[in-house]
Order: sequence, then structure tokens, then C-alpha cells
Amino acid sequence: MTAEDWFLKGAGIVGTDDRQLAEEMRCCERALELRTDYPEAHNNLGVILKRRGDQIAAEKHYRDAVRLWPQYPEAHYNLAILLEETARPDEAASHYRLALKWRAEYVDALLRLAGLFDAWGDRHEAEYYFRESLRLRPGFAEAHNNFGVFLENQGDIQEAESHYIQALQARSNYAEAHYNYAMLLEARDLEEAEKHYRAAIRAMPEYAEAHNNLAVLLHEKGSFSDARSHYLTAIRIRPADAQTYQNLSLLLAAMGEGEQADRYARRAAEIMEG
Repeated sequence: MTAEDWFLKGAGIVGTDDRQLAEEMRCCERALELRTDYPEAHNNLGVILKRRGDQIAAEKHYRDAVRLWPQYPEAHYNLAILLEETARPDEAASHYRLALKWRAEYVDALLRLAGLFDAWGDRHEAEYYFRESLRLRPGFAEAHNNFGVFLENQGDIQEAESHYIQALQARSNYAEAHYNYAMLLEARDLEEAEKHYRAAIRAMPEYAEAHNNLAVLLHEKGSFSDARSHYLTAIRIRPADAQTYQNLSLLLAAMGEGEQADRYARRAAEIMEG
């Protein structure tokens, strides 16, 4: 088999379990043994290695891919994500820009750049990249959701709500959009907020923040038993969150369960003390 045969065999593997990833990696490695200057094989091997938790080896292969083929947008994009995730945002931005240089309509790169500029506090550039990503892909649920968060933080509640709604129209089971919309709705419509927290949990049962926020809402409206259930679920998922322990302590005190309330309050204090 040629290097191209091995590469195509690996690229054709469907699934991401350990066995399938190992076989795909073997195919990429065989392709590179036969042809060391194969940028697509370097990129795909980088993706597999990153998924397996080997960021150092993944970065090496991404860099080999862009060195061998400087006009390779996917490799620049993948390298940029790794750089962003390893706290090198300036270098990440450079590679997102290179991905866009070679593919001007690379919508995912536009959205990642928007997030970087938002983190840097550059409102103008962030808004430009958010709007550009949505101009090119109007039904991009993640872009609508992230832009909604950005707009809400800027105080534009009405437009933020519009983008949360559009995110959910594009992907009705989008847990994060339900959660963000629920937080926005808490200021004016607690029943609708509760519906969206519950929708977020249906879509992502292990969503600790949604369980906690729903519990707070239920606590405040007097649904103590249901609130306790969601606090306990949040604690199971995220056992080191002192605030949830404190919230549950207050709830148990209101329910007349003083001993249990004290136990959770002590646990909250232990976590805060480190």
C-alpha cells in the first residue's frame, strides 16, 4: 500500500472509541513512514494525538503540517485551538488569521477569533467577527449563542435574547443556549426561565450549573423538595463547589433540618478554606 492508501484507509474509519482511534493512528503513522512530507497525515495524526491527551506530540504534527503546506487552513485552525487551550492566545490568533487568509469563509475560525477578542476586551473586533461568522452561516447555533452572551454583557438584552432564540431555533437541544437564555429570563419571567433550565438539563443531564441555578430558582419559589434534589445532583457532579453546599445548607435550614444544614455549611467552609 502507498502512503496515500494508508491515509485514506485511516480517514475512512468511522467512530472515536479507543480501538478505532488506535487503528486510525496506525494508518497515519504508516502513511508518514512511507512519506514523511505528507501534511494531511501530520494534521490528522495531530487530531488523534490531541484527542488521546498528548498535546506536545499533537502540536509537533500540526507544526509539521503547516511547515510542509503553509496554505493549509485546517492545520492552522487545529494548531490555533491547541495554542489557545494551552494559554498562548496571541499565537493562536495568528494561526486563526492564517487559516482565514487561505480560506476567507472559514466560519469556525471567525468565531474563535471573536471569542479571543472578547476575552481581550476588544468589543469592536469581537463584534465584527461575530457578525461576520453569522453573515456567512446564518444558522450557526454556536455563533448565535456566543454572540448572545457577548451582547448581554454589553447590556444589549433585546438583541441578546434574539440570538439565544435563533440558536435554539437552529438547535433545539442546545443545552448552553437554554442555560444562557434562562439566566437572561430570570429578570422578568421565572416560569420561562425554569422551563429553559429544565430543557438544558434534559439535553445535558450532567450540567452542574443548570442544576444549581434551577435549584436556586425552585428554592426561592418554595419548591423545597425539588430544589434539594437539584442541589444534590449539582454536588454529585461538582463536589468541590462551596457555593452549592452553602445554598443547600440554607435550604435545609428553611426546611427545619438544622443538623443536615450545619453539616453542609461546614463542608462549604472546608472547601473555601482549601
